Amino acid sequence: MKTDQSNYIQRLKKGREEALEFVMDEYFPLVKGIVTHILLPLARRELAEECISDVFLTVWHNAQKFKGENEEDFRKWLCAIAKYRAIDFYRREKKRLEIPSSGKESMDIFPPEESAEEHVLLKESIRELEKLLNLFSPVDRNILIMKFFWGMSSEEISKKLGLTKSAVDNRIYRGKKQLVKGVVSFGDGGK
Repeated sequence: MKTDQSNYIQRLKKGREEALEFVMDEYFPLVKGIVTHILLPLARRELAEECISDVFLTVWHNAQKFKGENEEDFRKWLCAIAKYRAIDFYRREKKRLEIPSSGKESMDIFPPEESAEEHVLLKESIRELEKLLNLFSPVDRNILIMKFFWGMSSEEISKKLGLTKSAVDNRIYRGKKQLVKGVVSFGDGGK
């Protein structure tokens, strides 16, 4: 029996793989949007992809717990799972990335072959990058992160943010100029 909109929830509850495939095909853009929005500040595409997979795995393993009546209830349930899984991923990753400020723990996060000078330089570089990115509006910051950290094309960014490709290209151009100016300013002792 073919899985379609009228029976996918019941078939998913029965553990039918074709129902999961239908849910993934049908709801992937929605789940990707929720997850990407929450994880965007981390600028890690592979983390978002892992989270999206985890959302669908969670739906698969917990289909019996869905108590809704219709497709709208299922959509809300799926959105809630996506939101909370993405928040979990975000918190876990932020905790992992935190650099302790003092003590032996701070040395454990760096490879043992790095010198103390390299540790300090890395920390300072991270701080400077954060300062530079904070010079931008949230939209411009997201565009730069998507372009240079996630490696997305201007077309992908324009679709994601609902902007024209030329608007994205212009913001990237202005952002690069501002970054160069910011690097020079920070190198000269700050603004």
